[in-house]
Amino acid sequence: MQTTPILVLAVLAAAAVACTDGADERAIDRALAYNGGLAAAAGPAGAPVDHAMPLPARVAAWARRFATAGSATYCFGLDPEGYAAQGRLVLDDRQDCISLLYRCAELARARDGRDAVAWALRTRFAGAAPATVVDDEGRVDYDHPAHLDYSLDMVRSGHWGRDVTTALTGARPDSLGTARYPAGSWSWVPEATLVPGELRAGDVAWLVLDPADAKARTLRDEHGLAIGHVGIVIVENGVPWLVHAASSALSGWYEGGAVVTVPLATYLARVERYGGVIVTRFADDG
Repeated sequence: MQTTPILVLAVLAAAAVACTDGADERAIDRALAYNGGLAAAAGPAGAPVDHAMPLPARVAAWARRFATAGSATYCFGLDPEGYAAQGRLVLDDRQDCISLLYRCAELARARDGRDAVAWALRTRFAGAAPATVVDDEGRVDYDHPAHLDYSLDMVRSGHWGRDVTTALTGARPDSLGTARYPAGSWSWVPEATLVPGELRAGDVAWLVLDPADAKARTLRDEHGLAIGHVGIVIVENGVPWLVHAASSALSGWYEGGAVVTVPLATYLARVERYGGVIVTRFADDG
């Protein structure tokens, strides 16, 4: 019986996929071992998060748990002891604003530690094959070209919720742009027109650099940044609060150097470099 060329190609393609899948599964296993094994789904100490809740509620619950645990100190990811410098996916006692968002979303989605690692690889590296991102010791390469380095690219990816900004009262296109993003190519809600009641628990608040602030304008013009900080919304008595990793103190509210909470409106009013927000929202079903 003669084997057709099409059948041969199909068999070879299937074998290649199986080989790739096997390499990726082994990469996930290495990353899991390097990041604490099953503890990758533990998070900080605190009340259990009910996985029967909708995804946004779980994201908010994990953010609250990080804040109330008080066990995480602020550490910029690229600092020698930070998660990125160490090639880690899990470093729950050291957080910056991005790693806090990563972990709250991953913990909210994951069934177990291995699933948390798989979600981290799937989202942080924009769909790159795990075998191309994870080294032989289980470290990940944050210099990999698939890693989303810019927060506005993270927004556009949809991995951290759908961008609902234009559906909010007061949203407007950015009129100035940055060195990376042209004017009019994205929208945000200025502080003055933000309606707090439109925000929901589990929303992601991306803090937009205010072009009226000199330092923020420099970050826009010289580094291409549109967003300078990010946090997760929790709601207290109808008021949206920001859970975020704070590098410095905010007088009257917190000392800094930790994961903290503050009313979002207060934060925007007090921190001059941020002029408003972009908001992404997780779907209830994940």
